[in-house]
Amino acid sequence: MSILRLARNVSNMERLTAFYTALGFQPQGNAQDDTTLAALLGVAQAQTLRLTLGPCEIELTQTTPPGGPYPRQARADARLFQHIAVLTPNIAAAVTRALAAGALPISEGGPVQLPPASGSVVAWKFRDPDLHPVEFLERQGQTGYDHSGIVVTNSAASTTFYGQFGLQPVHSQTNTGPEQSRLDGFAGAAPYITTLRAQTGPGLELLNYGGGNHGRAFAPAPADIAADRLIISGATPGLLRDPDGHWMLAEA
Repeated sequence: MSILRLARNVSNMERLTAFYTALGFQPQGNAQDDTTLAALLGVAQAQTLRLTLGPCEIELTQTTPPGGPYPRQARADARLFQHIAVLTPNIAAAVTRALAAGALPISEGGPVQLPPASGSVVAWKFRDPDLHPVEFLERQGQTGYDHSGIVVTNSAASTTFYGQFGLQPVHSQTNTGPEQSRLDGFAGAAPYITTLRAQTGPGLELLNYGGGNHGRAFAPAPADIAADRLIISGATPGLLRDPDGHWMLAEA
């Protein structure tokens, strides 16, 4: 079992395709009708388009009728928060391209170098035109995205849940300090991070902020813009939700 790709509902396929193309993703053909997915999402029509970056894929979905918009007030510790961590060898150049394409910064003051206790990585969080979160991680010699990050309320429960799908814990740490607050865009950010990985595919980071904003109700309909879907392999096909309401879609 593994994560195959992340699927995102979008309000405008052409606009969001152009945005992710500016980040380096490559569209694979044209958008296609997916009647099976439309039935799962409870909509009349669903069009999907896959884009690749190195060995990784994302999938954009536009539905008719459209789902609800991404809540504008949601910050990085909200339970609906789910990002993809895109790898780049030159984060300054990547940020410039993203901003020119319409990225909306989450991080304050540009890319942030985290302290050694947090891995010394250089990162920058932002939103696409539909407000989906994205992160850049500066790393040499690799392409694609390293992981998807989700906000959780109970790290142990989520670790157990995702363990059913072949994702096992490989590392955990708490990130604190002014650098993390700048990265997440609000004061006092101190996530406890559990990294899960399968033998192949991108990983999953469980981001537990320990209370406050992230505990608010999170119940997007499956076609809503905030309802990202992790596409996983090796499980009984169908639409699933994790303990915090994040959507998953299992493929045979």
